[in-house]
This record gives sequence, structure tokens and C-alpha cells, in this order.
Amino acid sequence: MRVNGSSSERTPAQEADFQDLLAQVQELQPLPAVALRLISMAEDVRFSAQDLAEAVRMDQALTLKVLRLSNSAFYGLPRRITSIREAVVLLGFREVRALALSACVIDPLVRDSLEQAGIDYDVFWKNSMVVAYFAQVLSLVERIDQDEAFTAGLVHNIGRLAMAQHRPDRLQAATLRAHDTKRSIHDVQLQAFGYTDADLGAAIADSWSFPVPLVEAIANHQRSLSELPDPRGLDALVVRARRFSRSHGVSDGLDLVTTKPFADIEWRTPEAERALKRFGGVFGILDRADDFIGSPDRSSDGDRWIA
Repeated sequence: MRVNGSSSERTPAQEADFQDLLAQVQELQPLPAVALRLISMAEDVRFSAQDLAEAVRMDQALTLKVLRLSNSAFYGLPRRITSIREAVVLLGFREVRALALSACVIDPLVRDSLEQAGIDYDVFWKNSMVVAYFAQVLSLVERIDQDEAFTAGLVHNIGRLAMAQHRPDRLQAATLRAHDTKRSIHDVQLQAFGYTDADLGAAIADSWSFPVPLVEAIANHQRSLSELPDPRGLDALVVRARRFSRSHGVSDGLDLVTTKPFADIEWRTPEAERALKRFGGVFGILDRADDFIGSPDRSSDGDRWIA
């Protein structure tokens, strides 16, 4: 696995600090069992729509979230969905799995801790959702599993989330230093701490028994394509999706971005344009992310839902 700061490159003090931080995250933030099951469904074709419905129904709060998301104005269904099984029938296995996994990962209870670290909760998760959908678009072009690509995009920044919750002062200091010196946050972190939030995210994912390609996508998401062994691998898809997201002014709120239109030819090919069109184009994806994060539900009952 290719990562920025391996244990052999850290000082003993830096390694002890890294392991202490990892232990804190593992103790306080275990990944819900249903999320692990949803992730495994991307790897095993034997899972059925019934398996998905049963997995979601195990968690009452998750069931409510998925039903409310399924009934959002984005889908424009002629009638309201009242069961997970019905959601799978009308929206499809892949879409409901994506909704359920996102609802598991995007936790509104961490809003305060993120804001204390200078991160806007809505901005952070909108970026993760947009990168997830762009990665899924690219997966259609590269013929990589769509579910795996979406998951990689969704969770690529979990290390930054963990650092914001457990080392907010360090993340703030690294961000300010990066902006002042026009360097990347990861470069500043590596120099100051011996590891980056991408390294932390990969270690967390490995402790949760994520598939190796997913761990590598988290570890390498901030790298350039030239540093990756396969420009069409899963980690490269996340790098490309993240770059395209940033070119449209969407980031996690900490990284500097450019709003200059992205000129990469890969998004102008007929295959890419067709794939992007399936998701409503760039603005369709941005709107979908806004809806998911918690903008007002524009359905007739006027309810507001959160993810």
C-alpha cells in the first residue's frame, strides 16, 4: 500500500502519537455493523434486494432516514415510499445502498466538533457526496464496480474527519500554515507530525477491515496521478473525481480550490458525457448532494430531513 508517512519514516514520538490517536478513534467511533454489511455488498454479487432491505431494517433510525431520503423531491416519485422493500423496487438496489451507506457514515452528531475545528459540516459532507458521485461516473467509463467507486469517494476523507474531532488544534494549525505558504495541508502535516490525515484515514479503514483497494483509495486520495501505479485504478478514480469537484468550487472547506473550468479531456469524451448525463450532469450531482445533506424537502408535506 502506498501511503505518505509509513511507521518506518516517523520518529518514535511521532509513531506513538499516531497510534494513540488511532486508538482513540477506534474506541470512540466504531463503524456501525450495518455499514460494514453494506460495504461488503459491493464485493459480493450474491447479495439480493431482500438482503439489502433486511440489513437496513436492522436499524430503525437508518430505516427512517432512507425512507425520508427516498421521498425527497430529487426523485420526484408520483407516490410516497413506505417501506425499504418498496424503495429498492422503485429506486433500485444500487441507489438505496448508496443512500443507506451515506446515512450511516454522515453523522449529524459530529456537527459541533467539526465546527470547533473550523470545518463547516454541510460543506464537508457535500464535498464527500460530490466526489462519490463523480467517482461513480468515472467507474462507468473505466468499467470499475460502481458501488466500490461510490464508497471510496464517500469515505475518502474520513481521516480528516477523525483529526477534526480528536486533534482539532493540529488540523487548524496545519490548515493555516498551508494557506499561508500555498502548500497542501497534507505536506504541512507530514512535515509537522510525521503523518497525514490520509494516513490516519487509511489506518482507520484497515482497522475496520475495509477491502484493500478501498484502504488504498483513502490513503492516496491527495496524491497526483503520476504517483499512482494505475491511472485507472480505484484510488486514481477518487483523485480524478476530487480534482473535478474542486474545479467546480467544491471542497471540504479547508483545501484551497479553483473555480476555473476543468479542461481534462476525460470529461469531454462521449463516454464520460453519457455517464455524467445519467446523473443529471454536474449540476444534477451538485443538487443531489445538497438535497442529501439536509436542504429543505420540497415535497408536499414540507418536512425537513437530515442525513
